[in-house]
Amino acid sequence: MKILRLRHPTKTHQQGLGLVEIMVALTISLLLLAGVMQVFLSNKASSDLQNGLGRLQENARAAMELMAKDISMAGYSATTTPIAGIVVANTLDNTTPNTDLGFTVAKETASDVLEISYGSATDCLGQASVAGVAVNRYYLDGTDLVCLGNGAVNPGLMAEGIENIQFLYGEDSDGDAIANRYINADNIAADPIVSIRISLLASTVEGSGTTDLSRYALLNIPLLGPLNDNLMRKVFTRTVILRNTR
Repeated sequence: MKILRLRHPTKTHQQGLGLVEIMVALTISLLLLAGVMQVFLSNKASSDLQNGLGRLQENARAAMELMAKDISMAGYSATTTPIAGIVVANTLDNTTPNTDLGFTVAKETASDVLEISYGSATDCLGQASVAGVAVNRYYLDGTDLVCLGNGAVNPGLMAEGIENIQFLYGEDSDGDAIANRYINADNIAADPIVSIRISLLASTVEGSGTTDLSRYALLNIPLLGPLNDNLMRKVFTRTVILRNTR
C-alpha cells in the first residue's frame, strides 16, 4: 500500500525593496513635492498681488472720498456771512517735495497743498472748529495723505500709500458756473473757482516682486518715474464740483 504524505508549503522569506527602488521612489516623491511647492508659491504670490492691489485701491478711494466730501462743502455758510471756500494763501502749487520717492523730486513734480474752509462745528479731524468755520489743509507727509484742521495742533492721517497729489482749479470766466479752464494754484485770481480736479499716485505698501519701470501722468506736471522698485502703482483722477460757489 502506498502511503500518501502531505507536503506542507515551503515558507518563503519576505522580500524588501532594493536600493535602486528606494532611490526611484525618493526621486518621484521629490519631483511631486517640488510641483506642489511651485503651485503653492504661485498661488501665494497671486494672492499677495491681489491683496496689494485691493489695499492700494482702498487707500486711493478713501483719500478721494474724504477730500471730495470736504471740497464739495467749500464755501458753505449757515449764516449770511460769506466764507471763501479756497484759502488762497495756503493753497500752494508743487511746494511739498516727497523725499520718500525713489527719484529726485523737482519743484514741478512735488505735491500740491490744498486748504479749504466752510461752515462747520468740527474740522477734518473731528475737533471743534474756530468760530464755527472749519479750515482744513490737505497735503502729503511722506507717503501719507494728512489733514491739518484749525482745531488741531497736529495733522491726522487720512490715507497711506499716496506718493504724489496734484490739484487743478476750474476757473469760470463767463459766469455760467462751468469751468472754462483748469489752472494752477499760483494762477488763481479774481474769476470764481467752480470745481477742483484731483489726481493722485497711489502705491502698494509691500513689494510685488516685479520692477516698476512705468511712467505716470498726473494732470499738468512732468511724468513721474520710472521708480525702479518693486511696488505697484496706479493714478486716480477725479473732478469735484464746488456747490457753494458765489
